[in-house]
Amino acid sequence: MSTLHTNEFNALKLLMTEDIYILDQKAEHPENSIKTEKPTEPDKAVQAERTMLPEIPAALPVPEPAEIKKAKEFTYLGENNKYFLILIDDTKNREISSLHKETLLKIMSAKGLELRDLAILNLDQFPDTTISEIKEFFSCSKLVLFGINPQRIALPGISSNKVENHANVKLFSTFSIDEMISDVTKKKEFWAIMKEF
Repeated sequence: MSTLHTNEFNALKLLMTEDIYILDQKAEHPENSIKTEKPTEPDKAVQAERTMLPEIPAALPVPEPAEIKKAKEFTYLGENNKYFLILIDDTKNREISSLHKETLLKIMSAKGLELRDLAILNLDQFPDTTISEIKEFFSCSKLVLFGINPQRIALPGISSNKVENHANVKLFSTFSIDEMISDVTKKKEFWAIMKEF
């Protein structure tokens, strides 16, 4: 940073507000070597400028921090790389049964998707979850509900086996995986929509 130099009289009066003492190095008598000079009174324009400046308070009050609502956390299968969320309701398993997982991954591989592209959430482990909490956490653009009533996650009533949109999320509510394993007709009905989803 360079040193600032000025000879401007008004600038010096504003910057140098202390008394200035000039030491005379050539004085013959040490007791006379210090001279005091009183600074001249600032002219009226500078004084008027100073009175126009607002006073700065010593310390500004710090507002109390508001209570911050923490986002709901979820544990799920997959890596959610394609923001494709699958909701299941498995009361017997923490995540998903091996048979359901195998069936689901076969369906998704037929669409060209792998487990790393998906997020599979067992809604049974997270009661009282809403669509807004799900959307906030997963940032999903597609959501499939397997055997789950849409109203359970605070969605408006949507038709079964029909693609709908809600808050920029493409929704598909369909049969449970068990229903499709045991009923080929339901599986075909599901696949007719899923292959285009």
